[in-house]
Amino acid sequence: MSKRMPRPDWLETGIYTIPEAAELVGAPQASVRVWIEGHTGKQSPVIDNQLPRVGGRTAVSFANLMELRFIARFAEAGVGLRDIRAILQEAKQTLNHPHPFATHIVFKTDGKKIVAEIARRKGLNLIYDLKSRNYEMPTVVMKSLKENVVFDPEGEAVAWTPRPDIAPNVIVHPKISFGQPVLKRSNIPTTTVAKAYKVEGSTRFVADIYELPEQHVREAVKFEEHLRKAA
Repeated sequence: MSKRMPRPDWLETGIYTIPEAAELVGAPQASVRVWIEGHTGKQSPVIDNQLPRVGGRTAVSFANLMELRFIARFAEAGVGLRDIRAILQEAKQTLNHPHPFATHIVFKTDGKKIVAEIARRKGLNLIYDLKSRNYEMPTVVMKSLKENVVFDPEGEAVAWTPRPDIAPNVIVHPKISFGQPVLKRSNIPTTTVAKAYKVEGSTRFVADIYELPEQHVREAVKFEEHLRKAA
């Protein structure tokens, strides 16, 4: 039986709407909605949502966001939703945690072996061929999921750099600004910086206003533009 997690603290859990979660994990809103809410009469939700509806809208926590990231990566790799659900549910039972893909445990050697073994049992023998060397797909995807995530001493995911290639100084931290993307050190939301740049038209001027390195301003603007394009 999976251990029960305490009811999340709203000030520390992170709060994301479906559009926000979809933008961050890089998946279509329609797909993310099905993963979170299920499809009436057809399938149940894939994740166990930690949060109730917020202002009449579905919202998810940072732990759920990490699970959605897992689902999105496997779906992008060509794994069917039924198989992803099977891996997720069995990993919960085997690793004794309700949200294993929001923890470091699933990325340790045993955890990766368990996920690969589950995939094999479910018939997921997808192979990624690189210069005649075979790599099992679960291992490749799991490696990418571990990157750019910070874990606390208890092994829980506590921060994520969602777009390290264009914005290495932008992080998502559930205890900062309700989990919205912010700049490192200053903790200023990227939306605030991007809106200021849109009004002022100068990265240097915005940097002076908020006492930020100009590079951080550029990253915030690029990050927000990238999210909007991906939406």
